[in-house]
Amino acid sequence: MSDFSDFVTRLKSRVGAGVLAPAGGAGFEPREEGDDSGEALRQAAVALVLRGGSEGPEMLVIKRSEAERDHWSGHLALPGGRVEPDDENLQATAVRETLEEVGLDLRAGGEVLGRLGAVKPQSPYAPRIAVTPFLAVAPGEYHAGGAAGAPQQLELSGEVAAAFWVPVDELKRGGRSAVFRMAFAGVEREWPAYPSEHGMIWGITERILTEFLSLVD
Repeated sequence: MSDFSDFVTRLKSRVGAGVLAPAGGAGFEPREEGDDSGEALRQAAVALVLRGGSEGPEMLVIKRSEAERDHWSGHLALPGGRVEPDDENLQATAVRETLEEVGLDLRAGGEVLGRLGAVKPQSPYAPRIAVTPFLAVAPGEYHAGGAAGAPQQLELSGEVAAAFWVPVDELKRGGRSAVFRMAFAGVEREWPAYPSEHGMIWGITERILTEFLSLVD
């Protein structure tokens, strides 16, 4: 685990923790460029959770369950969701949603390292929402090769069809070498994507990964 500890130490020195303002605070109400309506984007937060794997650092990726009203139905994503009124701040949103979706409690032996830049959907057909990612380390019982034996299993909610621990080196090495294609309003569009054995990672999650991987040696 010493190599993973060194990896985490390097990340801490590179990621900007930022200021954890209240979830409804003015500092977390970005508006779209050119939008003079004064309407703030809705807020959401996700957790990019890391653990020490048998062959290096791994990150948690979920596959969202198929749901008719979910714009991101069936996508590979990060655990997270929209801000609730009782959330103290966006970090609290990411921690709560991670516990609800995969049963992993970042407050119990985990660590939040910092915050990456907020992103919003580029498609006009997507919900108007700003997503703030938080880098975190899983509690020790989820790491591979520990003294406790096999890593603790995740407990998936109905919102999550599957969850995977994906090697960071694999994502870094493969880069955005895949292309995801989908038709919108009768027009086929393309997005850069990270290939994985579980499917392509594209869209908002691809953009979050691109910033994260820029911090990784």
